[in-house]
Amino acid sequence: MKIWTALAMTLLYAGHSEAHHAEAVFDHSQTSSVIGTVKEFLWANPHTLIYLEVPGISGKSDVLAFEGGSAGIMRRNGWSRRSVKVGDKLTIEFHPRRDKKPGGMLITATLTDGTKLGWQPATTP
Repeated sequence: MKIWTALAMTLLYAGHSEAHHAEAVFDHSQTSSVIGTVKEFLWANPHTLIYLEVPGISGKSDVLAFEGGSAGIMRRNGWSRRSVKVGDKLTIEFHPRRDKKPGGMLITATLTDGTKLGWQPATTP
């Protein structure tokens, strides 16, 4: 009985972890870009995040979230925890969210000096 319980738990967990890494929330057929100021850069797992402050339509600033890969994947693509700093001006190219919420999946981040940082997900749709 313990073996069947362990097997069932393993299968349930494996399905959950695979679903977590699905990128279906992003529309890979669309590409957008935005210019703004880094409010926060999270160098974390399972995903790095750049929070970018951009001018909003109403005159107030909006904060958009852009999801990158894990810290390890980003490192293999030339990033480090010091690649982007709070206050940096960036141009972000991204795949927007399908649900039209602000932000999306990071494709590239270009600094004002022209440095362009990109990444490739482990699985590209």
